[in-house]
Amino acid sequence: MHELAVTEYVFNLVNKSVEKNHLEKVEKIHLLIGDQCDYVPQIIEEYLQVMSEGTALEGVKVDARIKESKVICKDCGAEFSRHEFDRNCPKCHSDNLKLNRCTDFIVDNIEAK
Repeated sequence: MHELAVTEYVFNLVNKSVEKNHLEKVEKIHLLIGDQCDYVPQIIEEYLQVMSEGTALEGVKVDARIKESKVICKDCGAEFSRHEFDRNCPKCHSDNLKLNRCTDFIVDNIEAK
């Protein structure tokens, strides 16, 4: 249910762009979502379908890419995804690691005419 608030944000942001740029139809919204956000792109798209009836966003599709959190080795500086290691740095084998959680939520681009 927490997708509702973020969907309203996306809808309002894209609508402002529609008005500012005199667009007729938004076909696709590209989102970049951090893997720690816990948003479900399909639910965002479903909410947008309901919100956008009768607007330039009606029938809009959502293309969401997931941005992975990164792990940084505090000893050698190597950076890698959470899925590229077991418990130690794959480069120097240190266990002195820091997780940089990716909580980004970005409207990266819209396709419109």
